[in-house]
Parts: sequence; C-alpha cells; structure tokens
Amino acid sequence: MIYIRTNCGLRTVVKILEIFNEVLEGKCGKVPCYNTVENWMKKLGLSTYENDNKPTDKKFAYIIDESIMVNREKLLLILGVSAEHPGHPLKHEDVTVVSMKSCGCFKGDDIKQEIEKSIEKNGAKPEYVISDQAHNLTNGISQSGLLHHIDISHAMGTCLKHAYGNEPDFVNFTTILGKVRLQYHLTDKAYLLPPNMRSIARFMNMNSWVDWGNKMLGCFASLPKEMQDAYSFVLDYKELLVELKTAVAAVEHIETICKTEGFNLANSKKCKKYITRHIIGNANNRRAMLGIKILEYLKQQEEKLNDIYESRNISSDIIESTFGVFKQKKSPNKLYGITPFVLFIPLHAKLENKSATKTFNFKERLCNVKLKDIDTFANNHMSTNWVTVRTKQLKNVG
Repeated sequence: MIYIRTNCGLRTVVKILEIFNEVLEGKCGKVPCYNTVENWMKKLGLSTYENDNKPTDKKFAYIIDESIMVNREKLLLILGVSAEHPGHPLKHEDVTVVSMKSCGCFKGDDIKQEIEKSIEKNGAKPEYVISDQAHNLTNGISQSGLLHHIDISHAMGTCLKHAYGNEPDFVNFTTILGKVRLQYHLTDKAYLLPPNMRSIARFMNMNSWVDWGNKMLGCFASLPKEMQDAYSFVLDYKELLVELKTAVAAVEHIETICKTEGFNLANSKKCKKYITRHIIGNANNRRAMLGIKILEYLKQQEEKLNDIYESRNISSDIIESTFGVFKQKKSPNKLYGITPFVLFIPLHAKLENKSATKTFNFKERLCNVKLKDIDTFANNHMSTNWVTVRTKQLKNVG
C-alpha cells in the first residue's frame, strides 16, 4: 500500500519499513527486500486483474485509450466505470481495469476484438464508450456497434486547433516562444521564460503559456529595461493573447461543468448559453468559428443521451492519469517495453479505494498466485523483453 499510494520507489519502501521496524523495536519482523515487494505487487495485481475485472455497477461504461509508444509497444487499456456520473470528477477508486493488452500497433479490428472479449467476459454490454478521436479507436468502437462519446478535453483541443492552428499570428507567436526558450534558458533572462509547450496534445494544454503571455502584458511596464528589450515581442501579439485568454477561459469553464456535474441536457444548455454569450457574441471570424465548433460538439453528444434526466461521464482524464501514474512508476530504461509491471495498474485502481481495501485479503491472494503465474501472464500478453534478449546475447560473448 505504501508503494501503490505514494510516489516512493521500491527501495524507498524498504527504507520506510526499516525505520518503522527500528522505532517499534523489531515488532514488524523481517523487512523484505525490494524485489520481494515488487513480486508481491505483481502477484496482487494479477489476482486483482483476474478476479476483480468486472464493473460493479449494473449500468456501466467503458473508457478506452492506448498509451504512447513504450520502446516498440503500446498498451491498450479498457476501464469500467458507472454509466451514471458520480457527481465529482472521476477518481482512480471509481474505475475498474477491465482489459489490458500490449502490441506494436492497434488497428480498428483489434480494438473491436478486445471490446467484444471484455463484453463476453462481463456478460453485459456497456451503455456507452468514452475515448479520444484517434481513428483506430473511433473505428473499433464504431465496428462494435456501441454508443461513442468523444472525450470533452480532446474535443475542445480539436476546436481550438480548427480555429487557430493555421492562423499566421498564432503560428508566428508559438514559433517565437520556442526560439526564446532556447535562446534565454541559460541566461539571466531565464526566470521569465514562458512554460514549455507540449509537442503532443498542444491545443489541450494552452492555458499555461496563454496565462504567461497575459501576465507578461500586465507587468511589462514594471520590468527592468533589459527584460523589456528581451520580451518586447509579447506586445506585438497583445490582441492575440487577449483573445486566447477569453477562448481558453471558456473551454475551461465548459470542461469544469461537464467533468464536475456530468454531461446532461441541462448542463449542455448551460454551456451553449455561455459560448453564445462569451465567444460568439461580438467575435471575429476565428473566435466565432471556435464557438460554432463547440456548439456542434455539444449538440452531437446531446443526441446520444437516452432521456432528459440522464447524466453521463464524458471525460477520459482518468485513463490519462492512469497512464501517467504507470509511466512515473515504470523503469526509465528505454529498452524495456510493456512488461508484467503493468499489473501495477489494476492493483493501483483497487487499493486507491479505501473501502475495498478493508475486504482485500492480502495474505490469501499472495498465497493463491505463484511467480510462474506471472510468467504465464507475460507469455500470453507481452512480447519478448529486449533487456532480457540483450543480457542473454552479451553473456554469449567471450
């Protein structure tokens, strides 16, 4: 539980246990080594994945996504969640890991197959599926015949991209920001550098540098002369920055409502009213385009609701967070692909739920899973580990 719920590494967990043992005068017994802790984690993870992979709600939904490339592989993850919005942004304890599969490439047919396998295992179909707009995911969900909600964060990023992605002032300003970071990052001007712009999902993460630009406009007159000279380019894009501030604020407002309160007809109406008033009203062409794209998205998602009172999840943030936690914990060695360490994911979701932990029989589960079971899981679900191949190959030299 220390390893699952904190940012500690395996060796740090051992140190913590040693400290407890020291303070309690040896009452904790023999402290396990870090390899043992990792094996326990994998055993419990496999037990959870095999025995607790069915959504607990009668009406449930799927959240599907694939990870970024890890060496030559991706991880396709399917999470189960209650079809009814819980009244708060989804947490790790709200989801169940339904399926995990690693592969070099997932096509639409592969995703359809994994969805159908999970449905057969669960004995029931999800009410709907949430994912981003990746072509393979969209294709696979479409082939499965399930209702598909597009994740609101990715949809808002796409709307911003349509409106601003090819605009000359937007392209020029973001190019300058990249050059300035390279030019000043080792100088005395670095303390005012703009935040780094992500290369992936850039339009979903605009708020940080848009906020930086507007704050620079606000304090520019009070900056030292050398700083004004270095960052004078910000003044040339004042109109763009003010416009983007309004756009980003509108997107954040809509996302907050739908993630916190759920997506339903009442909240969609509230969002459309906000967009009409703050984005489309008295707007230039591109801001009006942004507003129209957002309204189109909201209308499309509305049409997929069953009744006027239904409130659904419409965000896949939780699966992005799951990948983030996994990425933080896994080995930084780039030769490792997807290994049995993925068993961390179902265990993390399970043990984040404090009420579930009370009935989680750690000892019994550890006894019921053998290390050879983990090897069997790896053989059936994972490809050959390149680090293992490298080690064997180098041993043969000399």
